[in-house]
Formats: sequence, C-alpha cells, structure tokens
Amino acid sequence: MDLTPHQRTLVVAGALLFLLGLLQGAFVQSFLNPRMALSAHLTAVQSGMAMMIAGALWTSADLRPTFSNIARWAIVIGMFGLWAGLTASAMTGASNNLPIAGAGHSAAQPTENVVSIAVLGGSVLMTIGWSIFVLGLVRERR
Repeated sequence: MDLTPHQRTLVVAGALLFLLGLLQGAFVQSFLNPRMALSAHLTAVQSGMAMMIAGALWTSADLRPTFSNIARWAIVIGMFGLWAGLTASAMTGASNNLPIAGAGHSAAQPTENVVSIAVLGGSVLMTIGWSIFVLGLVRERR
C-alpha cells in the first residue's frame, strides 16, 4: 500500500504513540498515580490505533488542502498532548481536571496548571481535527 505524505504522517505518528503506550503499560505500577498511568497507557494505545486507521482512510475524506493540514496536525498534536498530560499527571499526582483517575492525589498549583493545559488543550485540538476529518468523510465528493 502506497501512502501519501499526509497518510504516512498519521500512520507513523500513530505507530509511535501506540509503541509508547505499550512501553508505558509495562511500568504502570511505577508511577506516583498508577490509575492515571493506566489511563495514559490506554489513551496512547487507543489513540495510536485511531491515528493509524485515519491515516489509512485519509484519502477517502473530501478535504481542501488547508483543512486537511489543520485536521491532520490537530489530531497528531492533540492526541500526543492528551497522552503527555495524562502521563505528567500520573508522574506528579496532578488531578484538578482529572478527578476520577486522580482521586486522592494532588500536586503544586503550577504543575496542576501545566497538566490542565496539556489535557484540555490536547482534547480541544483533537476534537477539532477529528471533526474536520469526519466532515470530510461524510461530505459528498465534487
């Protein structure tokens, strides 16, 4: 299967995030908050697979080049950002915006702020990227 450069970006980024998630899974119990580490591990594995699937289907979406670039990078940066935020939370105990997996843990306010920015920023970016991609998939080709 020949991949376009856009498809390859998503497939490689997805494979890397998947691999990071697998590696992280081996060390879940080593984190300050193992429950959050498990969340980060699952996020990485599932997000990595989703990016690889999106990469395989990317040419099926009817997207103008500008929207294709925005969607692709929003998905990649958003998913890595969310995973990084969850991993940072697992390492530091930050839990302000993650009350279920973060229950019983806390961190200094600057750390809480950084984790919140990563988690919320990543979530917003990937939602924007996936929304554009899905609209491109359901849009009729001209």
